[in-house]
Amino acid sequence: MAPQLTGAPGSAAAAGGAAAVKPQFHHYHHHHRLPPRHHHTAPASFLSKLAFWSVCSLSLLLAFILLSPSSAPAPRAAPDSPRRSLHASPSPAASWGGAAWEKKVRASARVRRPRGHSVLVTGAAGFVGCHAAAALRRRGDGVLGLDNFNDYYDTALKRGRAVLLARSGVYVVDGDIADSELLAKLFDVVPFTHVLHLAAQAGVRHALVDPMSYVRANVAGLVALLEAARAANPQPAIVWASSSSVYGLNSHVPFSEHDRTDRPASLYAATKKAGEEIAHVYNHIYGLSLTALRFFTVYGPWGRPDMAYFFFTRDILAGRPITVYESAGGSHQTTISRDFTYIDDIVKGCVAALDTAGRSTGSGGKKRGPAPFRTYNLGNTSPVPVTQLVDLLEKLLKVKAVRKVVKMPRNGDVPYTHANVSLAQRELGYRPSTDLQTGLKKFVRWYLEYYHPDLAQKQKQHAGSNGKGSRGQDGSSSSAR
Repeated sequence: MAPQLTGAPGSAAAAGGAAAVKPQFHHYHHHHRLPPRHHHTAPASFLSKLAFWSVCSLSLLLAFILLSPSSAPAPRAAPDSPRRSLHASPSPAASWGGAAWEKKVRASARVRRPRGHSVLVTGAAGFVGCHAAAALRRRGDGVLGLDNFNDYYDTALKRGRAVLLARSGVYVVDGDIADSELLAKLFDVVPFTHVLHLAAQAGVRHALVDPMSYVRANVAGLVALLEAARAANPQPAIVWASSSSVYGLNSHVPFSEHDRTDRPASLYAATKKAGEEIAHVYNHIYGLSLTALRFFTVYGPWGRPDMAYFFFTRDILAGRPITVYESAGGSHQTTISRDFTYIDDIVKGCVAALDTAGRSTGSGGKKRGPAPFRTYNLGNTSPVPVTQLVDLLEKLLKVKAVRKVVKMPRNGDVPYTHANVSLAQRELGYRPSTDLQTGLKKFVRWYLEYYHPDLAQKQKQHAGSNGKGSRGQDGSSSSAR
């Protein structure tokens, strides 16, 4: 079942970043005795240069520390910009602890079905997180969300997702996954059976602007979570989001879990690959049950504004040109292709991974036996050229796009993605069923109702005049999802 996220526009979030660790400087003073009556200018010149460059190096290092995102706020982008620096959004509800807070945490995590799970969902106010949390809650699992509501993209959209989850009884704690004290408290208050770890710094191109945010969220944040989980009693089984980006420069298609992943094309991909290696360490040493899911270009209602289908829709409606990349393919140019995967299919894969995750085997921070360690592709298996995506959006929006076709820059993007999901099909029962045209219909309907309700109403009236009633063109209800 797809998550039924309905409601008026509000605000929500995704991803946690780890606080930067300030290096400690140790100064050692050495006293050198010079032979009497012998003064050499060369050593003096060398020492002067050494002192000069030492001061310069220390100055540059201090400047880097002071100007890094963890110490000084970066300039905020315009309200309609999908890319921003990774800073937690200030909120009066950011504090945690106390009897009332613990009561809300326990109530949200309480299981409501026989043999149900108690799941901590990190990045719960993010795109995949909110849909997954809603699906788990609907079937009776206990669900507690965690999110820091960072401003990588519009925080109002993130807060809106959190509002919808709250209406279904899911409480989203406003906090960071790198906050070890908060994580320890959550595992102390609730004996989670599972963790669905979706918090991360997403996006390939943003790494060119704020690289440290990827290290803080995707590496340090993951380690903080794994540390809390291995010390918990009982230890939870962990399912977490890796990425199809780990395949990097791999040219073997479709991408299989057995293909090499040691040639990342972006920092984002490198941090996700590092996460997979770190997860193996915690599985090997501490007996944590770990399942990595490599998502392939997820799209759908309540999606991320930094994704092409989302900002193409925005710019087409505004009459602004859209940039379509093409890649050199031998003696000719080829458009970029992506294995677009609808959100409902991704959620089904996440839930199946949780349901089939074996137990962690550690106790008291020590491994008592072998624990499951799994990796799966979750894609649609049907790559589509980006030009075809634009064609579909033009048809659904009834607006002609102004296209600007350019050669793909070296910004970390890859020319194509194509998932081999045979392993997930065999072991998880994963079978994606939503084609791009059907999924985009649902996304466009949600987008218009959320951002352009007047235009959405006109389209409904037009559809009604053609004998299709007030329901969506795909026959489904037009509520936001």
